[in-house]
Amino acid sequence: MTTADEAHVVPLNDLIEHDTEGDCVCVPEARPVTRDDGSIAWLMVHHSLDGRETSEQLQ
Repeated sequence: MTTADEAHVVPLNDLIEHDTEGDCVCVPEARPVTRDDGSIAWLMVHHSLDGRETSEQLQ
């Protein structure tokens, strides 16, 4: 997979700097995204290590 085939969403001001070049310790979720031409790209959604997803979902 090339960098043109993926985009990363990373939490800002987290406990770590997330690795978008290799294996990130947060174990990002890979979500397939269909492009206009029908090909598939990947949206890599990184998880925070400070647990903010828990409080954000409750709001």
